[in-house]
Amino acid sequence: MTSDEALQPPPRRGYVRFSAKVARAVCVRIAAGETQRQICADPAMPCTDTLRRWARDLPAFARIFARARALGGRDGTGRPSSYCPATAHEIVVRVSEGESLTAIAADPAMPPMRTIFNWRTSEPEFAERLRMAREALAERFSDLGWKLAMEATPETAHLTRVRLAQLRWTAAMLAPRTYGRLKPTEPPEPAVMRTLLVRDFQIETHPETGQRRVVGYRPDPQTLLPTRVSEGPWTDPPDPVAKLAAIEALSAQRKAAQSPVDPDDPEGWR
Repeated sequence: MTSDEALQPPPRRGYVRFSAKVARAVCVRIAAGETQRQICADPAMPCTDTLRRWARDLPAFARIFARARALGGRDGTGRPSSYCPATAHEIVVRVSEGESLTAIAADPAMPPMRTIFNWRTSEPEFAERLRMAREALAERFSDLGWKLAMEATPETAHLTRVRLAQLRWTAAMLAPRTYGRLKPTEPPEPAVMRTLLVRDFQIETHPETGQRRVVGYRPDPQTLLPTRVSEGPWTDPPDPVAKLAAIEALSAQRKAAQSPVDPDDPEGWR
């Protein structure tokens, strides 16, 4: 290669349009274990930005692409995932038997503590199984505390008390919902906003005829000032004299209905 050829820029890569054939080839190679960098280095394949845009704008391709990465054992950064189901199962069993995560991580055959924490964050199934193992260990500590309390003697009472306090604290940390002093509760439900419609009714009198009607008012949502929203028909005011006569007639009818009539004195002279 001459010096002039070395100074020339590399040939510009052509744009690869989306097609079912290209998308299938990309997903097959990802599922086989290749990285995106290896695939995008192929001139017949799209570049990294193009793959990212396809996964963002095409939901069907995004689902298949994510499934291919899971089959290929790749995490979101393209690196091989270190999660091993067999090792995770052994960790769960050893925790349920009473071994601490610190002791497990110190074992050369086991992953370090950082890896175990990463598995618990990235693998929901492993996190749930580890939580159940810790609850099982709390049950074992509860049974052990009962045994220590039953076997205590006056000479070992102080030592038993110290051990029971530590077992109680450890069980509360492992299973706070069962053995914790302060039981965790579910967060309160958000308050439901309700809008109440309030109406005020007033009696309006006509200045000329003296008639009356019922008028309804409602506060305006913007200014909160009362606004007239309804008006009833005009009616004549009741005559107080006629109303008093009607009340007296009704009272007399009730008295007549309550007092029995003497057949020998129907007019009530006696």
